Amino acid sequence: MKLSPINGLVNNRCQANNNNNNKNSNQPSFKGGVDVLTNFWQFVDNGGRALQFTVEDMLGTNIPRSVKGATAGYKYTGKINIPALLQEAIREFLTGPTMCVAPVAILAIATKMTGKTANTHMENIINLSHIMNSLAGNEKLTKDTFENTFFTNAAKDLLEHTIGKLDANDEAIEKLASKIKEYSATTNKKTSADLLEKLQKLFEQIVKERKDSYQNTDFLMAKYSINSAGQEGMTKFKNYVNYITSYAKDYAKKNADNSNNIKITNETISNFKKSWLGKRFVTVASMFFITGILMSFIPKIYTWASGGVNPNASAIYNEAKKNDKEAK
Repeated sequence: MKLSPINGLVNNRCQANNNNNNKNSNQPSFKGGVDVLTNFWQFVDNGGRALQFTVEDMLGTNIPRSVKGATAGYKYTGKINIPALLQEAIREFLTGPTMCVAPVAILAIATKMTGKTANTHMENIINLSHIMNSLAGNEKLTKDTFENTFFTNAAKDLLEHTIGKLDANDEAIEKLASKIKEYSATTNKKTSADLLEKLQKLFEQIVKERKDSYQNTDFLMAKYSINSAGQEGMTKFKNYVNYITSYAKDYAKKNADNSNNIKITNETISNFKKSWLGKRFVTVASMFFITGILMSFIPKIYTWASGGVNPNASAIYNEAKKNDKEAK
C-alpha cells in the first residue's frame, strides 16, 4: 500500500476547499433581494395600521382590479379597455382611502376641537370616572397633586386586575404612576413614543415578576375595573395609558379654577362622564355617517367617468351584436 506524505494530504485538502470556495463565489447571491423585501415589509409594519392597510389595498385590490379592467374584452377587440380601466381604478383607489382616511380625519378634528378624550372608548370613560370617584370630596387639589393621585389610583387598579393580587404598598405602583405622569407631560412626539415604549416594557416586567402563572397572559393587554360592581374590562396597555392621560388632562381643563386648582366632587365627575359619553357617541356616529355619505358619491364618479355604461361588458356585447349581424 502506498503511503502519501501528511503535508501532501493537507495541501490537497486546502486546494479542494479553495476550489469549492471559488465555485460558490461564482454562484448568484439572492441575499440582496431578500434584504430589500425584508426592509420593505419592516417599513410597512413600522408605519402602523394606516400604511399597512394602504399597501394591502394597493397590492390586493387596487392594482389587480385596475389591470383586470384594462384587459376586459381584450380577446375580442385587441385593445386596452380605457373606460373599464377608469371605472375600476377610480372605484378602487377612492374606496380604500375614503374608508381609511375619512374616519381618521373626523377623529382628528374631534380631538382638536373638544379634547383627546374624544379618542377614548366609552367603556374607558366609565371606567376612569369610576377610578376618579375615589378622589371625590376634594374641592381644591393642585394640578400636581391631582395628577399624582389619579395616576397612582389608575396604576394600582390596572396592576391589581392584570396581575390578580398586589401589595397595596408595592413600589411598582408608584413607579408605573411616575412614568405615566412623565409621559403625560411630554409634548415631543418622538420622546412620547420612546416613553410609551418604555412604559410597555416596565408593565411587562412588573407582570412577569409578580404574576404566579403566565397561562393565558397577554403582556400587551391591561385589565381594569369598570364599576363598583366588580365588572372588569381589558384593552391594549398603550391605549389605556393614552386614555388615562387624556382623561386627566381634559378633566383638569374642565374643572380648574382661576388658581389652577382642580375641583373634584361626585357632581363634577358625573357631569364630566355624561358630557364625554355624549361627545364620544357623536364622534363615532359622525365617523360612520360622514364616511357613508362620501362613499355614496364614488359610484356616481366612476359611472360618469366610464360614460354611463358597463365598460367591462361593452366589448362582449359589441362582439355579440357583430356576430349576430354577420349570421344574418
